[in-house]
Amino acid sequence: MIANPIEKSAVPSFSWRNKLARRLRSIDFWQGVLGIATFLLVWQVARSIGLLHVVPGPLEVVRGTPDVMRQSDYLLSWTNSSKRVFFGFVIAAVLAITIGVPMGMSRKFKDMVFPVFEVIRPIPPLAWLPISILFWPSSEMTMVYLTFLGAFFPILINVLAGIDNIDIRYIQAALSLGASKRSLFWKILVPGALPSLFTGLTIAVAITWEVVIAAEMASGDNGLGYLTWNAYMSHSMVGILVGMLSIGIAGIVSSLMVSWFGRRVMPWLKK
Repeated sequence: MIANPIEKSAVPSFSWRNKLARRLRSIDFWQGVLGIATFLLVWQVARSIGLLHVVPGPLEVVRGTPDVMRQSDYLLSWTNSSKRVFFGFVIAAVLAITIGVPMGMSRKFKDMVFPVFEVIRPIPPLAWLPISILFWPSSEMTMVYLTFLGAFFPILINVLAGIDNIDIRYIQAALSLGASKRSLFWKILVPGALPSLFTGLTIAVAITWEVVIAAEMASGDNGLGYLTWNAYMSHSMVGILVGMLSIGIAGIVSSLMVSWFGRRVMPWLKK
């Protein structure tokens, strides 16, 4: 019997609708909505009774948001900041995994390299700004480099933690059954370290937004950080809050994308 292609194509749609329906029936979802609504209400009441003289209320922000979004550089700011975060994050992830895996598998290599990273790790990324401006030929490369620094160490530490936390009995059992080093790596080490790796990636992508915004305020001439700073210089409180909300939305979306990818890579984990 030949399956109906129309029915097959309809399966993803029903699956998406079922997930949405379950989400809307979730108590956790509505508790989150209630929390946001309560925060906005308290904010508006505080503004109305005069407790917040400088900060505009939610209604003023909503009315002023279309004007900010119609600015020619608003969407360009999103694009430029996103590119910097993407390049800094990807470079950091690749290098952290490339260095972290050998460190986790070789005690001698870790003992030699890890102390160097431990000296550098506490230095805030923005403390590298003066040297970065002198070293890199453009402000764009400077901002990407600072973003890279913000993401590198959380990923590296979580790669090492993921490998260290693998139960040694799994490794011993695999070796006793004659597993090769290649099989040991792909069947034991990778699945065991992936949860910790994605925890580091989720933390790192949020930090990259914090760093890139500060870098754009300090040395950039575009981006969401520059947009927010420019609104401050123009005494536009609504512009400042719209910039801050845009940054928050960008960070949430980035974290959700990393989490979504992690669930696809690790289907064996329970939701």
